[in-house]
Amino acid sequence: MKKQILNVVAILSVIITLSIAGFAGLTRNLEANIPFDFMVNGKKLSAGKYTVTSGGTQKMLHISSWKLKQGAIAIARELEVSAESKPQLIFRRYGNQYFLAKVISDMGGVELPKSKAEQKAEKTRRDDLTMNNTAPEIITVSAQVGQ
Repeated sequence: MKKQILNVVAILSVIITLSIAGFAGLTRNLEANIPFDFMVNGKKLSAGKYTVTSGGTQKMLHISSWKLKQGAIAIARELEVSAESKPQLIFRRYGNQYFLAKVISDMGGVELPKSKAEQKAEKTRRDDLTMNNTAPEIITVSAQVGQ
């Protein structure tokens, strides 16, 4: 009888461990006050307070603001982050255009691919002969883990 109970406990432990490992990336909502207009997956969002969540699968990212009645959905890929990472949203800036690039929580992170709008902004910057540095400026906005 004790062996059966130990087997059940061991199997449940393995299942729980695999489930947690399979749900890497964003596991909790993040909240951030973004002080500038920005783009997510080709959609322009106004400056304001946003909630970032992952959808049914870890590859879907949803960013929304109830107050502004705005939101966007993007496909993201898992991003390895260090255990000491702080919750933050990372943007790439080309001139006066900001594009959401990464979302990092205290448990993991995701990275968004460049949208067509961002690729166009990057090309415009690269083609501008007055720009010495073609790399975008990286802007970090602190976030808080939500409910």
